[in-house]
Amino acid sequence: MLMRLAFTEEKIMSAKTALEIIFPNKKTQAAAHLFIQFLRENKGKVSKSQVSRFADRLQRGELLYEGRPLRYSRRNFYITILRNLVAMGFIQRNVPTWDASRRATQYVYAVNIFDIPKKPPSVGFWRLAYYLCKKWNSLFEDTQTSE
Repeated sequence: MLMRLAFTEEKIMSAKTALEIIFPNKKTQAAAHLFIQFLRENKGKVSKSQVSRFADRLQRGELLYEGRPLRYSRRNFYITILRNLVAMGFIQRNVPTWDASRRATQYVYAVNIFDIPKKPPSVGFWRLAYYLCKKWNSLFEDTQTSE
């Protein structure tokens, strides 16, 4: 079940982050922001068990957002945040990654950084998508490393 987006130029241009565009609810935006922080701390790649532990901590209210504990149900995290980010292509699922410590391939969630042109298209959906993707990329600018 995907959520309905208010995909207007005014909303996209006035939004501070991509999360304000993707998630209309403030509490969901806060939980998504914490998830983005978690992804950044892990260089954009997290295992399914790491995501599960994150969702548990979020549900127990152990994570702080703007200095206050935020409680967000595990079910809502998976259905609303993770599922929508995967469905819209912002996060890739089951990306094979070599784990040197285990000497095995591990399948992880990985952030998708979009390769976009320097100038936006002139009109239409692609112009809006350009600005949304640009705002998404900016969430991870300082975590991008050459591998």
